[in-house]
Amino acid sequence: MTDASAPRDDEQVPPSDEAGAAEAESQQAEHDTPPAADSAAAGVAGTPSLADLTAALEAAERQRDTYLDHLRRERAEFENFRRRSTRERMEATDRGAEALIDRLLGVLDNFGYVLEAAKDHDDAVAKGVRMVHDELREVLSKAGLEDVPGVGAPFDPTWHDAVMQVEGETTDDNEPTVAQVLRNGYRFKGRVLRPAAVAVTQ
Repeated sequence: MTDASAPRDDEQVPPSDEAGAAEAESQQAEHDTPPAADSAAAGVAGTPSLADLTAALEAAERQRDTYLDHLRRERAEFENFRRRSTRERMEATDRGAEALIDRLLGVLDNFGYVLEAAKDHDDAVAKGVRMVHDELREVLSKAGLEDVPGVGAPFDPTWHDAVMQVEGETTDDNEPTVAQVLRNGYRFKGRVLRPAAVAVTQ
């Protein structure tokens, strides 16, 4: 007698539940894991090319050159400013000193008159006046005050103011010379502060 529950030879036996679960997990793993070729392609795509690196380097060099040029310009402008400030400060100092010395020329003249009157005296007062005069002249000379060339010097209208003519010898070129200084002349650092009033030969 034949068992009705036994499968026939022409019927396919379905896979067991355990085998089906294993096959499903394998398919899911294959779906989640990207192919090796895709991973390698992704890595290459994220790396900059040689052309990109060259362009970036050239851009960095241009920016560097721009910064260096700007720095050089700023430094040159600062040096020019420093020199200009120093020159202007020195010129202002010279102008102040020149104005002060110009006001002291009358004092020097008065000292000269006193010393001329006391040249035959050798008392303490005359010695004291002469000492103060010499000290004042030394201070002013250190500041830049100079005497205009006097007796015997060739007449120079830049330094001399001829107020009279006298008989006397001239230069080899027949040019007049200073025969007498009527009022001392001074120059300050090469500039005429006061021309000397002189008598010249003719």
